[in-house]
Amino acid sequence: MKPCIFEPMFGLQALQINHFKNCEDTTLTFSLQVNCLTGKNGSGKTNLLDAIYYLSFTRSFFHTPDQQIIQHEANYLRVEGLYNRNELEEKVVIALQKGEKKSLKVNNNEVRKFADHIGQYPLVMITPNDIMLIHEGSEERRKFLDGMIAQTDKVYLNNLLSYNRTLEQRNRQLKDFAESGNFDQTLLASYNDQLIRYGDAIHAKRSAFLQEFIPVFRSYYLTISSSTEVVNLIYESELNSNSMTHLLQQSESNDLAAQRTTKGIHKDELVFEIDGYALKKVGSQGQQKTFIIALKLAQFAYLNQQLGIKPLLLLDDIFEKLDGERLKKLLHMIGHDDFGQIFITDTDLERLQMIFTLMPQVGVKYFSVNQGTIHEL
Repeated sequence: MKPCIFEPMFGLQALQINHFKNCEDTTLTFSLQVNCLTGKNGSGKTNLLDAIYYLSFTRSFFHTPDQQIIQHEANYLRVEGLYNRNELEEKVVIALQKGEKKSLKVNNNEVRKFADHIGQYPLVMITPNDIMLIHEGSEERRKFLDGMIAQTDKVYLNNLLSYNRTLEQRNRQLKDFAESGNFDQTLLASYNDQLIRYGDAIHAKRSAFLQEFIPVFRSYYLTISSSTEVVNLIYESELNSNSMTHLLQQSESNDLAAQRTTKGIHKDELVFEIDGYALKKVGSQGQQKTFIIALKLAQFAYLNQQLGIKPLLLLDDIFEKLDGERLKKLLHMIGHDDFGQIFITDTDLERLQMIFTLMPQVGVKYFSVNQGTIHEL
């Protein structure tokens, strides 16, 4: 990846939260470098990070349904972020009333198509839950892959949304064929044409993206682990050796019997490997954690290169998950300005203070979180 000639400043300078999960009504101002959130487990530190994530993606990092994000006994939520981009302020507000649709406003202008907002306020979040990328099914890895690309490529995001919408319609129609006993080849062909159009484009972009992404990911893995292990991401897709047209023709009878679309890019898999073996089967806990963190840091580097700004980096409970040597490497990157604005959660305030005392060049703010109540220290 070629470095950016000019890299604008970007950060979240203030946040106002009303009734988001367990977070009380709070207004906070942040350092544009490092912000440390401390408190006991379950106090709401991760919820605060999720509120910041919500402003970038209009949904919870944990895929919690919108209505369940509203604080208990409240009837609405509101999250407002004031961003600094090249010394200019930009305001993002998401509001949601119980039983109603959420609204999104940027600089007081309503955004009707939320997909247009994705990538405008780039962000990478690393949490202990990320280990599920390894252990869950292929859908989780596809979401991760699609999420990386979608933040930088609006055409890809629109193709993905259109493909998923058409897939749902085709599946509904296949079920209707079975229930009614009436088969309409022309109608099925119209859905096929759309799946072919969007599916081929999505496959081509995923393939091209991974060619560029894998070397960066490997570099981060080696930096953090200081090992000679060879890690890899294998893109498994039937479109690697077949056209979408051929796949749909080949699977038509099976689709009619199963009442769903059995072939296509929605079945793609991203395989995680270490030294030629499946990471899930042979990787130690340390190797798996390093693999995931390297993935996320490579995602950060990719977004930085593509968008020309350093995304926000949210590190949830990271110090509990890495051994001393791996943690030292990560802190070295933080101390040498490899990243932009960072938010870190930890249960141990003294540990954070000791770490950043050794980095006097880094501007740090500390916040205490206790049962959803947050205040600056």
